[in-house]
Amino acid sequence: MSSLSSRQWQEIRRELDDKRGSDYWRSVEELVEDPAFTDFLEGELPSHRGLWSAPIERRRVLKLMAASLALGGLTACDGQPQEYLVPYVNMPEGLVPGMPRYYATSHLVDGYAQGLLAQSREGRPLKLEGNPEHPATLGACDSFSQASILSLYDPDRQSAVTHKNETSSYGAFLGDIIRQRQRWDDSRGEGLAFLTGPWTSPSETRRIEALKQRWPKARWYRHSPVERGNVYAASRQLFGTPREPIYRFDRARVVLSLDADFLQAQPGFLRYAHDFAERRRPRDTDELLRLYVIESTPSITGAMAEHRQSIDRARMADAARQLARALGIEVEGPKISPLPPEWLDALVGDLRRQGSAALVIPGDQQSPEVHAIAQAINAALGAIGSTVEFIAPVDASHEHDALEALVDAMQAGEVSSLVMLNVNPAYSAPGALDFAGACEQVPWRIHWGDTHDETARLCHWHVPATHPLETWGDARAFDGTLSLLQPLIEPLHGGKTALQFLAALEAGTDRPARELLLESWQGRYARADFDSFWAHSLRRGFVADSAFEPREASLQNGWQDELPRSALAPEGLLLQLRPDPSLWDGSVANNAWLQELPRPLTKVTWATPLLIAPALAEREALENGDTVTLRVGEQVLEAPIYILPGMPKDAVTLPLGGGRTRAGRVADGVGTNAYRLQPRDGAWEMAVTLEKSGGHHPLAVTQNHHAIEGRDLIRTASLEVYRDNPRFAQHEGPSESLYPEPWPAPRDAQHAWGMSIDLSACIGCNACVTACQAENNIPVVGEQEVRMGREMHWIRIDRYFKGPLEGPEMVFQPVTCMHCENAPCEYVCPVGATQHSAEGLNEMIYNRCVGTRYCSQNCPYKVRRFNWFDYTREDSGHATPKPAYNPEVTVRSRGVMEKCTYCVQRINRERLTAEIEDRDLADGDVQTACQQSCPTQAIVFGDLKDPDSQVSKLHAHPLDYGMLAHLNVRPRTHYLAAVRDPNPALAGKRPPSGRAEVGIHSPQDEASEQESPVFFRQQPPGRSA
Repeated sequence: MSSLSSRQWQEIRRELDDKRGSDYWRSVEELVEDPAFTDFLEGELPSHRGLWSAPIERRRVLKLMAASLALGGLTACDGQPQEYLVPYVNMPEGLVPGMPRYYATSHLVDGYAQGLLAQSREGRPLKLEGNPEHPATLGACDSFSQASILSLYDPDRQSAVTHKNETSSYGAFLGDIIRQRQRWDDSRGEGLAFLTGPWTSPSETRRIEALKQRWPKARWYRHSPVERGNVYAASRQLFGTPREPIYRFDRARVVLSLDADFLQAQPGFLRYAHDFAERRRPRDTDELLRLYVIESTPSITGAMAEHRQSIDRARMADAARQLARALGIEVEGPKISPLPPEWLDALVGDLRRQGSAALVIPGDQQSPEVHAIAQAINAALGAIGSTVEFIAPVDASHEHDALEALVDAMQAGEVSSLVMLNVNPAYSAPGALDFAGACEQVPWRIHWGDTHDETARLCHWHVPATHPLETWGDARAFDGTLSLLQPLIEPLHGGKTALQFLAALEAGTDRPARELLLESWQGRYARADFDSFWAHSLRRGFVADSAFEPREASLQNGWQDELPRSALAPEGLLLQLRPDPSLWDGSVANNAWLQELPRPLTKVTWATPLLIAPALAEREALENGDTVTLRVGEQVLEAPIYILPGMPKDAVTLPLGGGRTRAGRVADGVGTNAYRLQPRDGAWEMAVTLEKSGGHHPLAVTQNHHAIEGRDLIRTASLEVYRDNPRFAQHEGPSESLYPEPWPAPRDAQHAWGMSIDLSACIGCNACVTACQAENNIPVVGEQEVRMGREMHWIRIDRYFKGPLEGPEMVFQPVTCMHCENAPCEYVCPVGATQHSAEGLNEMIYNRCVGTRYCSQNCPYKVRRFNWFDYTREDSGHATPKPAYNPEVTVRSRGVMEKCTYCVQRINRERLTAEIEDRDLADGDVQTACQQSCPTQAIVFGDLKDPDSQVSKLHAHPLDYGMLAHLNVRPRTHYLAAVRDPNPALAGKRPPSGRAEVGIHSPQDEASEQESPVFFRQQPPGRSA
């Protein structure tokens, strides 16, 4: 997209102001009719548009048909790869070849445990699901945990102990440790420093306490790129002791987020998303939770809000003070009030009406000032003990000194030995600290981690760490629940667990990991029934009733006196840092599934661009992909930009996670290292200057791919409209049909599979996309192929905007194969590679497919994916390691079309299990991968022939509708229209009775269908440069 003139930007704003009804839009490119966007619309394969527009001749058609028939027969002539079968000499107990086994374990996100069920086949970990009994997940699974199975088989993991960057042995390392321990014993640890990330493991805490007692003069430091220290600092200020907040959305009626992305980026986000969605689904409740959001960067939490205000991070404390004053809390007011009076009045009225059912959540990375004021507001509303509870800190490292203090000590020559556990400060430390320079002044340095990364390169010794699926260990969940980690496979590269590494430091020996864990737990649970307790806990994956009990939390007198004085926010442009939704802090950047996962709001892949507001793009004459130079003090960085509607006009946001140099072949050189601009104190916002550099980096953005233009796709309404007209989303069916009627013809089948997706519950988190990729062997294609529209994900989550550029509403819509009864794709395949099963599945027969792509051209939903190259070959660039393949799903080759199968392999597996157990399939026995992973239960799958099944009831719900149902394709996948509950004081003029906030097509409409912007895109007014 070429940069737009000020006049063009103003015309866009006027056009959006005039829009009524269902005018959702996907991107700025769509609004300006950008040539690149229209090229994608003219054909799913834009580079071959000329082929389709060529004159059609009878001779050419016959040639193509003959070639299709010949190629279809040639598929049987291909020789099959040679395979070797190795019999079991000693069959493991309970193992049935070909049948999966499941083990309860945990995955760690910034030290906090997420309960999982790990699927294993013949001793090979294959797929991760949420543990339905674990209180932190309740059966859901996030993208980070799903993708960790790929990290297990990452060929770039460190495979040996290194000494001065040369391969060594663990025995040599232990010998050096014994010599160093003698020196530490003599000095009682003086000059010894430890640097760790956050940890929640009680067994590791026990080992660390032993080290502290042995070497009392040793210093302990912590480093977490996504730092949460302000949470504890504020609670210490309020309550006199550090506390961890636990939010109870199941008790809330009105929620305010102060830059808190609690649906994706805070400990407990899976449980929070579950509880939040339960109060937002009209199918379950008539009283919906109302969400207000004040945020500095658009997030999926902000996208779910009824009312959203966009302000930069520097003004967040002013917003908190303004709200506190309006609620009668005695704090100094802001110098300038950032919230509009009418918006603030409506919010204050809602909070007061709900009282103890109200909840205010500060973002973890917000200042202690914002945290303290937010929790004081909760106390004033009576929410403490109701919608928010406080427990003892879960992070055991919260009292350790910060990284800045360690760098000062190293530069002063006070550190002679440095031990680093699972941290990478050479990459993620603030650039102003110059950690690498300070680290090289330490005479003896050791690093424990899973890759030979930027920090390992600086160390004398590097010891490879085990993957969580190779680990015996424990950790706590966000609420303190003790969770267990058990290995599904021997360490593939000889790695050591954290307990083994700490034991080596203490005793200089190499002990089994399981023995160390049992030793810790036997000391903790000294009872006669330990064996049964341990077996039961290991089977469940966590210790029952082990969550921390809520603690009393009363505000101290004079807590306001510790607040800083109110000050004017700095003028000029502000740079904000934020964890990347897919790469987080960069620690998982070498995972190709996560790199190619479209970010929820930008839909960017393989990059971490600078996010800017349309107003800034207009002012600086910038377009997507233009590179700019950022200057913060003496630090300089160049990055491409992405224009994101809803950004504050005087702030830009740079996601973390990019710019790795020693992560591996996937991540190295991808994105920009935002840490280089961070000041010494690790602040999350800073003044910045921005200059256009003149370069351009084409971004791999998927939002405009597979666009379905000018159709009625999204249907939403307010709760008031829904109560007046519950069937607002249901339109008249087609009156005429090209298909013989009645159709489909009756089929003799026991089941009729179908799906329902609730748009009120979908938060766009991408968990379903990653789950589908892991389950169905979906390949990674790389940045260049994504740019050409060739991404292979079977599920795409479309993000739509509605309203002005500065603050649009946002809504998500997952789109996958609809398994149409009247499937247009089936009639055009010349070799019959796509067929309709008796149970209603639109099936692909891969060995018949000759790649004509006619089915893709005829699919109105644009959900079919074509293998342009053999993306599974080891030399393809980003091939999935073979051990990660699901043996129940065919690995597709070049020239083959593929799409969603409703996880037919799961249907067949559960059908076989039911036959063996001599019973019928019950509702809920079959769960698709996307359904199983969804934290908000937005996806429901089941048998439409069973009138009592959940999916049958949802298909009969008043909110049910079929996408493009007017085409009479009769999709098996339906949607539940989104319903939200805006504050009447802010909702604006109510639509006419029976009409939703989106345009609803009905016979009573005054405008004809041809004039309606719902079904037909109208040409926008011409714009001059």
